[in-house]
Amino acid sequence: MGLTNDDKFPTTPKPKYIPYSKANDSLTACANPIELDLAKEFAGKTVVITAVPGAFTPTCTEQHIPDYLKNLEKFKAKGVSKIVVLSANDPFVMAAWGKALGYKDEENYIVFATDPLAKISSELGDSYVADLSSAGFGVRTARYAALVVDGEISFLENEDSLGFTEISSAKNLLDRI
Repeated sequence: MGLTNDDKFPTTPKPKYIPYSKANDSLTACANPIELDLAKEFAGKTVVITAVPGAFTPTCTEQHIPDYLKNLEKFKAKGVSKIVVLSANDPFVMAAWGKALGYKDEENYIVFATDPLAKISSELGDSYVADLSSAGFGVRTARYAALVVDGEISFLENEDSLGFTEISSAKNLLDRI
């Protein structure tokens, strides 16, 4: 069994990310990773979490995350304070992926963060982790989305497969806020 609505979203381990800045604007430039304090981000706020099996993969890059990027203003208008994109990829890959997708915002409204060894996702339940070891990719986050209000899960659901449907779409989350 896993976590459900009204449970607290896990805040440890702390994911790492590299904040976007003009100083590290180019695709090949980056800074040192820092921790994302989810407990602080959640306190009194509405946060969207969406997880992907891998940065630079076709579905994640062509459909899933561009869907969120196209709807940033709608999320802001509905009171979402931050969107966190989680993947088991390292923070350097996640930072490069965000820039490759065209996301360049020094406010870091969207954070491209690592879920190391899918440990945060594991705390949600077995269905939020994808073991792709047989394909040579290791343990990854499954594709899922969560709406977290003041630290509590108000929506959490994963895709039945690694594909992309309405479950983890920006529209689905916007409809639930």
